[in-house]
Amino acid sequence: MCFTFPRKHIFVEINNQMRINNTQAYKLGSNKKQNVSHKGARQFLRTLANPNALTPTVILETAVTGGRGYNEYKRGGINALRERAFDDILAAVFWMKGVDFFNKIGDAIGKKFLGLVTTEFDVGKDALRTPLANLQKNIQNSGMYAKFKFTKIILSTLLSTAFVGFALPKINQAITKHFMSKDASKKVMEPNTQQTNINSKLSQVSIEEFEKQLNSKKQNNTSFKGLNIATVAHALENNKICKLLSSDVGITSGRVISARNKDEGLEYLFRDAASCVFYTASTPFFYKVMQNATKSNAITTIDPVAAKQISDHVIDQLKANGGKMAAGDFAQKVLGELSKEADEILKQLKFNNDVISFDELTKVIKDANLLEKAKQMAELQPEQAVLGKVLTKQQVIDVLKDGSINTPDFMKKLYTEKFGKKLTDSYRFIPMKDITGFRDNIEDYIQAIIKKHKKMVLKLPKI
Repeated sequence: MCFTFPRKHIFVEINNQMRINNTQAYKLGSNKKQNVSHKGARQFLRTLANPNALTPTVILETAVTGGRGYNEYKRGGINALRERAFDDILAAVFWMKGVDFFNKIGDAIGKKFLGLVTTEFDVGKDALRTPLANLQKNIQNSGMYAKFKFTKIILSTLLSTAFVGFALPKINQAITKHFMSKDASKKVMEPNTQQTNINSKLSQVSIEEFEKQLNSKKQNNTSFKGLNIATVAHALENNKICKLLSSDVGITSGRVISARNKDEGLEYLFRDAASCVFYTASTPFFYKVMQNATKSNAITTIDPVAAKQISDHVIDQLKANGGKMAAGDFAQKVLGELSKEADEILKQLKFNNDVISFDELTKVIKDANLLEKAKQMAELQPEQAVLGKVLTKQQVIDVLKDGSINTPDFMKKLYTEKFGKKLTDSYRFIPMKDITGFRDNIEDYIQAIIKKHKKMVLKLPKI
């Protein structure tokens, strides 16, 4: 039995079974190539798996809006459909992008009227990244920048919420009244209606009367549709889930308050509360259930783009060793191993929340090659205003283990693809748990392959 690594795809020959991991195909019992490594497909799957991406929510919202509109049409006709479509579509736009829209307006105001040099900075912070402190070091009167940022984020959230929760329902109700009045007038003007009764009938036709009729229908057939301040502020501006939840509270409250009757208010309350849970929690929940059911956590937590990069790296390592390696030797080369000396060094280092400055590192590590590698590893995150170059505990371990996936160059390639320009921007914030979590995913992915096939020989196919 063997691992077979065709040029661009990974196949594992064993027992005629098949396991698909994201866009990497593990073909069991066949050498037939599975064309699932297309770059566009990998990027799309990465987007679907990204908790901060809007694409999954847009897909869900499209289906939900269509379903709600259909059921509303069956319940109340064309006016009910129009009202539901208008409400759902506009609410969805502001629900997903309203905070961003008002943030951009706030940025323009800040630059034009307050003379701000930049608004491209984050206020989140942890032991690894301190963007606001970096800003304060480089820009005078930085206190005003921080106040502006906090105020802008809060106002953007409130404005988006106010529009969807309070203004939009009133606008929608006014439009419905207008169309219902026109429909009522047409019915009164039918040919078989005697002219002498027109005035009396028109006097009886009022908006309130039609609202009562609409409300009566709804009552008889009601359907149910579905820290610290810096950290909170950063989440409200940058985290999709937090932005949606912050908007949801105000939007739902506004809709309930603006409802035309008690039943409509209860319907809004139940529908929006259920939808909030559905949009933010259902996908991660079912993803986790499927992972546990298939026992595939290690090979499905890694995103498809990173999986492709790792597979290419593994192939390169095999090529460098004559095309084949025992699984144990492969693990040693790729993952590395802590020596006794390295373990002693770790015990001497004093980490603060799993972070240490490069200067502190030089007091313990004296080997020039290790220090050069540590210096390069420290460049995976921006320098801090106070501590200068810093490394996480995992990065120090990677320096000491010396595996091929632990090199600064390879890590930078993976991290840059994953986090983009924010990775080294001193004014931007990426939570340390995201950095270390992604690093753990990489090792878990390789460990899963080694563990499952530890008695095999890994080799490239003959071409």
